[in-house]
Amino acid sequence: MKIPTNTSLKGFSLAVSLLALALNASAGTAPTIQECATCSITDAAVSAVNGKLDFHYGSVNDTYTRGVGGALSLPVGKSFGVQIDGLYARAAESDIYGYGAHFFTRRPSKGLLGLAAGGLNSTDFTDFVVGVEGEYYLDKITLGAFVGYNHFDNHFPQPLLGGRLANETNFVAARVYAAIYPIDDLVIRIGYENRFERNFYTAHLEYQTPVAGLALFADGALGDNSFYSLVGGVRYYFGAKKSLKARHRQDDPESLPGANLPTSIAGGQGGSAPAAAPANNET
Repeated sequence: MKIPTNTSLKGFSLAVSLLALALNASAGTAPTIQECATCSITDAAVSAVNGKLDFHYGSVNDTYTRGVGGALSLPVGKSFGVQIDGLYARAAESDIYGYGAHFFTRRPSKGLLGLAAGGLNSTDFTDFVVGVEGEYYLDKITLGAFVGYNHFDNHFPQPLLGGRLANETNFVAARVYAAIYPIDDLVIRIGYENRFERNFYTAHLEYQTPVAGLALFADGALGDNSFYSLVGGVRYYFGAKKSLKARHRQDDPESLPGANLPTSIAGGQGGSAPAAAPANNET
């Protein structure tokens, strides 16, 4: 098992401590789910029961991916929320099934702090992460992070990217990002991820159209071992009519399996690293 670095351990410990403080601060008499459905969206962790469904198509390294994902979010009292994620994708001639769960506390005017766990499974790999997620809200900017434990089991004997030449490997996974809202229905998000001890740089663009609940999105990424991905799609939000920024801050956190899908595919297929140089057989 890979031993986490001191920096990673300190960051994880800090996140857990902040979560404990937030949970303690928000303790008290909370309304029921039915009561919270009508409580003020300015202070509820989740404004009301809501969901989303999306379809994607794109390329990860030298293989195409297409699939469908979704999430259901609901309030647990006034101060807490839960979300369940689901995903199906077809990539590299394999079926990929994803799942995830979030439990969090949030103030829509301040930020979010919670626990998240999820994974992706296929005939090529098993990928599982669990950790702490958080967001801090400014007027037109959201700052976010995730840090936790990542177990990646590559079913190939010598994977190049995800498994680092080992079938079962454990890592610290981390993600930081900044999301900018030029207008309330448009978000541009840039981020950095570290998984499998590799570096990935990501970009996300999403626009909510004038059709209520309908949004278009595109995701791109570059990283170590010549990694690249470019994926686009359409997303539909179920729930009250509101701006895209309000949906992100009052309703659903980002889907965990959806966020990890491109790097999981690359890890499962060994990435696009250069082939090892042939042995010198000259005499």
